[in-house]
Amino acid sequence: MTKIWGISRRVLAMAAMALVMVVSGCGGGSNEAAGAGEGDKGEITVLYIGDQFWKDQAKEFEKATGIKVNYEVVNFTEQHDKLATAFAGGSTEYDVVHVRDDFVAEFAPKGFLTPLDDMITEDMKSNIPAQYLEPLKDDGKLYGFPRYLWPWQFYYNKELLAQAGVEAPPATWDEFAEDAKKLKAAGITPYAEPWAEKFSYTPFIVHLRAEGGEFWDYEKDAPTFNSPEGVRALQFMADMNLQDQIISPQSVQYDSTAPLADAFTQGSIAMMMNAPHTYPMANNSETSKIAGKVGVAMIPGAELKTSSYAETAGLAIPAGSQHKKEAMEYIKFVTSTDQEKAMAINLGRIPVDTVALQDAEVQEKNPHFASVAEQMQYPYGMFKHEQAAMISDAVSKHITAAVNGRETPEEALKAAEAEVLQLLGK
Repeated sequence: MTKIWGISRRVLAMAAMALVMVVSGCGGGSNEAAGAGEGDKGEITVLYIGDQFWKDQAKEFEKATGIKVNYEVVNFTEQHDKLATAFAGGSTEYDVVHVRDDFVAEFAPKGFLTPLDDMITEDMKSNIPAQYLEPLKDDGKLYGFPRYLWPWQFYYNKELLAQAGVEAPPATWDEFAEDAKKLKAAGITPYAEPWAEKFSYTPFIVHLRAEGGEFWDYEKDAPTFNSPEGVRALQFMADMNLQDQIISPQSVQYDSTAPLADAFTQGSIAMMMNAPHTYPMANNSETSKIAGKVGVAMIPGAELKTSSYAETAGLAIPAGSQHKKEAMEYIKFVTSTDQEKAMAINLGRIPVDTVALQDAEVQEKNPHFASVAEQMQYPYGMFKHEQAAMISDAVSKHITAAVNGRETPEEALKAAEAEVLQLLGK
């Protein structure tokens, strides 16, 4: 082989080709093929849960933009603690992370999240109702861009209701009580709620809102649950157990919605409130005993037509991110209408994009989405506060005491209010 200054012609040829590629890549013209493969348009690290859909979506983004994505998987239940540790340590590692209402309330005031208002385009917001943005705000600024909704809905076993002569799901909690008595008379366990000592504040908030009350005054940063509406709500919950005995005795052991959903899918209870994962779970014929028998409706109401408790799941950019522009490109891509539709069809998450939510294919695949738009017109947000865990624990302790008859509703709410005010130094 002929050599020139000790370098082969083949090596020179390869070097020349590489130079041409570099020059053409730096020119004013487009070079889509090079961009996606070489990752020369930037790089981001995404910390998110590991469902295959999310990971495939990140790959689609890479292909479409040329921005490389380092996708780090974290278990859903470990997200908060991992973020808290990273933020406290001044980490600059992550560029896009999952947030929800309470994450924003905790992390934004500490300066751990990037305000997104100046980065969000009108086009990104065009199909999203304004109220879906509110839960991810702090002090008027937006710190997370909504990706999906996770509201409680009312689930019922059509076959069990029919056996008791109940023709339709209840529209009010008064109707519910009457239907539950019929189910009980037919030998069926009518209902269950998660009433364990660290979780019972959640169903209490739903009943409180139905009565026209609210849990917290965010402007005054003060509790509002110790009210006539609160007493009525807690009295209703206590009566279900102590007076009418229409709720499963296991309720006081349910410390989340997960064991409640398990009981429902095994046909152990006729009705419950739960999150949207319940519908596909209950219709899985391999693991559920009630496949094809599941009905979904809006949660019953009282003074208000309905109320709920919902997580608004969003994407945020940590303040320490060194790639904020590229991170926002990722958020823009994965929350587009087409991606929201794909998420709903493949993963069963409720899209915040109204066009995607109303899509015929989405509705056919997820019939339990039909009532979501109306349900979300009524109070639904999570309780969010920098001290949310301590406050909710204090309240739950007394809610559980009341439904078990150890305290009256008035005593429970008064005691809970006093403890919360003490926590706040008021």
